[in-house]
Amino acid sequence: MNTHKDFEVGQWVKSYAKGIHRIEKFVPIEFEEYHFFVRAITKDKIGTLDEPFVILKRLFNSKFKKQVGTDFCSSTFLKPISAEEKANIEEQLKLNPKFITDLDKYSISKFESRYGLNIHISEETKSILPELASFIREGGKTFTEIFEWLDNKNCKDLLDNRSSLGNTDRSHYLQFINWSYETKDNKLLFTDLLAFTPNFEKIDLG
Repeated sequence: MNTHKDFEVGQWVKSYAKGIHRIEKFVPIEFEEYHFFVRAITKDKIGTLDEPFVILKRLFNSKFKKQVGTDFCSSTFLKPISAEEKANIEEQLKLNPKFITDLDKYSISKFESRYGLNIHISEETKSILPELASFIREGGKTFTEIFEWLDNKNCKDLLDNRSSLGNTDRSHYLQFINWSYETKDNKLLFTDLLAFTPNFEKIDLG
């Protein structure tokens, strides 16, 4: 995916974070059952491509001083630069051609994002947590694969949508780890799992 609406890879833009950024990559993301489960979307939107994420490299800060860095955000935050800003960039690069070389060589830093779910765990079902962690760590898994795995283990009903009205039961908490918006078939790919007790104590998953 090299373009999105009025934006394209390589274009100078402003973003959620301050400064002047260059678009490096668009990452299309499909909604999965998880997003319906936590009431982030309606069921009919499962599989629908929303605004893609975008990976950016920052060259200048808001005062047009060189400050190379990375930003990750939704494409909804992208804004075109003004004609004055474009002229300023061109003048800076004309005076300092090494700026582009430095930007090209800059390695994009890894970005961690976490997605959470509550789950009701008892003494009889606690073994599911290290099993789930092992499953996820084997090459990474999407939420579709995770939910299918839980369903096959007859444990999907243990998941707890905390937005349910009147739900005050204390439950364990899972955090699914994704790095730098890595995807599989346009679905976020999770490579690790963290689990916490109702008292927010971290559980050793091996």
